[in-house]
This record gives sequence, C-alpha cells and structure tokens, in this order.
Amino acid sequence: MPAALPVTPSGVRHVACHSGAKDLATGKLKCFRDAPSHFRPTMTPREMLLAGMHGGIYFNPKGGKPGVKFPRNKYPNGIPGVTIDEFPQEWFVGVPKELFLSRRYSSSHNKHGVKSGLDQAGWESSGWINECDPRGWTQWYFRFYAGRRLAGGEDERQIARWNGVCGDKGRWKQNLIAKCLRDGKSYDDQTVSPVVRQTLLHWAYELQEADFRSGAKRVKSHGASYVPRDQLSGIPLSEYEKQRDATKARNQRKLEELGLA
Repeated sequence: MPAALPVTPSGVRHVACHSGAKDLATGKLKCFRDAPSHFRPTMTPREMLLAGMHGGIYFNPKGGKPGVKFPRNKYPNGIPGVTIDEFPQEWFVGVPKELFLSRRYSSSHNKHGVKSGLDQAGWESSGWINECDPRGWTQWYFRFYAGRRLAGGEDERQIARWNGVCGDKGRWKQNLIAKCLRDGKSYDDQTVSPVVRQTLLHWAYELQEADFRSGAKRVKSHGASYVPRDQLSGIPLSEYEKQRDATKARNQRKLEELGLA
C-alpha cells in the first residue's frame, strides 16, 4: 500500500521564524508581527518539548490510539504529515525522544505527570481538526511559530481557540487563577490543578505572575469556569492587593492634605 501523502494547503506563505524573545515583565512572547496583539503565548515550541507534552506521542505518526480519519488498516504508517523533519532541528537537540516520539501515551512523559485532554479520535470527533494540521492545535502552533501562514481564516480560527483557553478571559486560565485563589496558593504552585496546568501547556501557556495579578480581580468579582463565585467569597487579600490598597490610601491622603480631593 503506498504511503498516504500529507495535505498541502493552498495559499501558504512563509515569514521568518519567531525569535523566541519574551517580555520580561509579563513572561509572554513578543508579539508576532502579523498576528493579533492579544495572541501572546508564554512558551516556545522547544520549551514545550522539554517540559513534556501530549504523553510523549505527538510527533510519532503512529503514536497513541488511532483516530477516526486515519484508521490503521488504511494508514499503516500512521497519520500523514506528522513529522519533526520540517522544523528547526535545534528545537529537538537534547530533548529525550520519548518525550515526542513514543508509541504509547504515558502520563510520565507530561510535565505535570497527569493525563490531560482528549485522544486523536476525540479531537477529530469534536470537529477541531483541520486536515492540514492533523495533530491539532500544537502542530498548527509549531508551524505558525516557524513562519507558516495560511490563507482562508485558519490561522485566525486557531488563534481564537487559543484566546478562549488562555486569553485575558480564557476559561482554563481563569479556572486556574480561581483555584489558586480558592486554595490560598501561589500562582506557580504546581500542586494546584496539575491537569489544568498540563492543558494550558498544550496551548503554549504557563500562568505568569502578571496574568495572575490582573486576572485575580475579575475572577473574584465574576468567578470562573467550573469555579462558582460563591467558592471565592471571603478570600483574604493577597500581599500584592494589600500593598496596592495601601498605596491608594496614601495617595488619597496626600490629595486631601493638598486640598485636591
């Protein structure tokens, strides 16, 4: 049986690979020049690989359980178009192969040691997969980061999906912020919801202090996905919030002393 060829999308253009530079104040990648300014992942492809993602199977075309679109009896070589050969080899230098070429999914290959997300069949059945990126969002992101640009709205769709997960009001980012607040833990306490942290990692995002601070106020007021607001009532102010409120009070007193308030 001849090997199946990967789908080659039409209207493809290429720009320079992202440099990997980050904003030190926020921990986010510098803006992609031709993407919306709100699309600010915090992880490069190499950082995702080194951390451990998708149970170690992601770039093995036969890795994990077979999906619906590419059954093994018709695709004995696995999913066409799943390879590391198209990417800069320096991304993979020093990364253990079991973290991206494993045949079987293992939670031990994930940074947080837990299973997170659906399998290939689940992704396909949910309608999230575009045939040009048969492995899904992470494959799209690696290619976008490397400089591939697609016509027809696919890049915009994938960025919108990211925004719904990790953006300012992204449901899973807000969920993690809420759980940190509810449990009285630091934003980077790895014991707080490792499954959500692993999910966010699959979307090139790790919660940063700046995002935690900016998101905490909204979460306290409105709650978050799967964490109702009543679970957050009575949460004491963080040290940051105490300092912020004290500064506001001092400034108000100065204005009153000057007769300006």
